[in-house]
Amino acid sequence: MQQTVAIPRGQVALASGHAAPDAEEIVVSARRGKTEFGICSTTFLDQAFRTDSYTMTISFHADGSWSYVTDTRLMLEGRDTPFAHADRNTLHRIGDAKPNPWAAILAKRKAG
Repeated sequence: MQQTVAIPRGQVALASGHAAPDAEEIVVSARRGKTEFGICSTTFLDQAFRTDSYTMTISFHADGSWSYVTDTRLMLEGRDTPFAHADRNTLHRIGDAKPNPWAAILAKRKAG
């Protein structure tokens, strides 16, 4: 699995991980300095708010909901120790998925 995170003010992270098709948990990560699945920032962000690592863990639950936890490690200008930022949430299905309009048109054409 791969995930791309782009911050409009000048940062991109390309995270990757491996999981079995029936896995109940997926973990993807990116590290600063890696040329494959790494983190790239503008000069300002790299100096003032350097992102050293990013990890996202996604868990699928029996009730159909799923949760994510992100762990981002930053070095802030003027600090000697990393700043750990975490974000977490659980999402619940509120209805069946609907295909986008183009997919519906293609399906209708195929059915003929």
